[in-house]
Amino acid sequence: MSTSPGSRPVQSEAYFQGCNPHLLKRVPASALRVLDVGCGEGRLGAALKHLVPRRQVFGIERASHAAEQASQVLDRVLQMDLEAAEPDLAPGSIDCIVYGDVLEHLIDAEGVLRKHRKLLAPGGRILCSIPNIQHHSILSALMRGDLQYASQGLLDWTHLRFFTYATFTKLLLDAGYAPTLSEVISVPASYGFLQAARSLAEHVGASIDRTTKYLDAFQYVFEATAIDPPEAAGPVGAAADQPEPRLTVVACVTDEAVLEANLLSSPCLRAPCAHQVILLRGCKSAAEGYNRALAQAEHPLVVFAHQDVYLPLGWPGRLARKLVEAERLFGPLGPIGVFGARWAGDHGPRSGYVVDRDTLLGSPHGLPAAVETLDELVLVLRKDTPLRFDARLGFHFYGADIGLQAVERGLQPVVIDALCFHNSLHAHLSAAFYDSARSFAKKWSAKLPVATSVTDVTEQWLRDNQLRRPWPQSWVKVLGRQLRAQLARRAGREP
Repeated sequence: MSTSPGSRPVQSEAYFQGCNPHLLKRVPASALRVLDVGCGEGRLGAALKHLVPRRQVFGIERASHAAEQASQVLDRVLQMDLEAAEPDLAPGSIDCIVYGDVLEHLIDAEGVLRKHRKLLAPGGRILCSIPNIQHHSILSALMRGDLQYASQGLLDWTHLRFFTYATFTKLLLDAGYAPTLSEVISVPASYGFLQAARSLAEHVGASIDRTTKYLDAFQYVFEATAIDPPEAAGPVGAAADQPEPRLTVVACVTDEAVLEANLLSSPCLRAPCAHQVILLRGCKSAAEGYNRALAQAEHPLVVFAHQDVYLPLGWPGRLARKLVEAERLFGPLGPIGVFGARWAGDHGPRSGYVVDRDTLLGSPHGLPAAVETLDELVLVLRKDTPLRFDARLGFHFYGADIGLQAVERGLQPVVIDALCFHNSLHAHLSAAFYDSARSFAKKWSAKLPVATSVTDVTEQWLRDNQLRRPWPQSWVKVLGRQLRAQLARRAGREP
């Protein structure tokens, strides 16, 4: 790493000579026109051309000496500042754009991703490798109070942005892409570190099983496709001739930090906010707050969202457009959601499109879709709806219930393509879930079996789960310690 007075650090020569094997294997063989952003000396591009000789690889590189080297092995190299200029490439001409450890070096990574979206051909994709700031080595340094930048690695001198899997997922969504976490490159934490981290994870309400994956992750590889046609390079869902509708957004709040980091961080809900936001605290059931919020709503469309849901840039406009499409297909609508199910013969097919934790679920194909039940993470009702939520169901199954209510009234529940991010910290179903399931099944016993987004509620399922209860917390802790001690001794470590 070298620097000059008054300038920011510059990368070492080794930085320009790399070839990321994780990205190399992810570029589809069918991608015949590839753009390598931050191509360095062209090692990755040369390997891509070697794998598919008829493939064309273009590069973008800011450093003149690296661009000169790359031009000898790639089909074309653009020496340019990514954030200052548009690449001289035809719209719709690229099958795959590769960002290999590049976006963390930019001031406005989202703007660059949005700008490049129009370059993608139909069905094209982007690939990104991103360092993970949640890695255990960073947390250890923070605990010691000695966070040191270095010539390479997670704290490279030239890194301007830092990401976790969740913050990078939000970035891709806001830039107009549907993200998939394709690979996790791990440098695992020690057994002792994970044991120490367990209490902290419990304190912040995170699942230690899932958190371990993120603490081990040194780097992530994401794949993403354009949510809208690539030529629509503006905010997702934006329409030049139609302003975003004003919404009433409602949430029951149990964790203020989760609320602030997700729902209230949604671009449409940041200050200044044109939408009405109703936050409900201390409710004994979702129905207690949601029915009250319907009466208080100031706008025709009321969005009921979990506190851990993130609504990407342009989401209200997309919602409005997709509702018009659904009404045209199905007539009078009941509740609207982003994920749902219906019973069909002997099974319950699911429909929807949502990023749930670190997994992209479903597909936009076949949406809007008629369903019977809806997932509760996002529900949309019109203010003048005759439907009401049932307090007997607590905080579960009310989406399934209100869907079945709508069907009885001749109103069609539908799932639309309004991609959002469910950034839940939880990984397991609680006892309250099974209590709600029994209440739901009793209410709709004549209708069983019923498919929901989580499970198919059948007579057999109820028999299998009728005694399901989590053990008391004290016993969970005791048995957990015993199990961890056994595993440690088996691995030859001290518990």
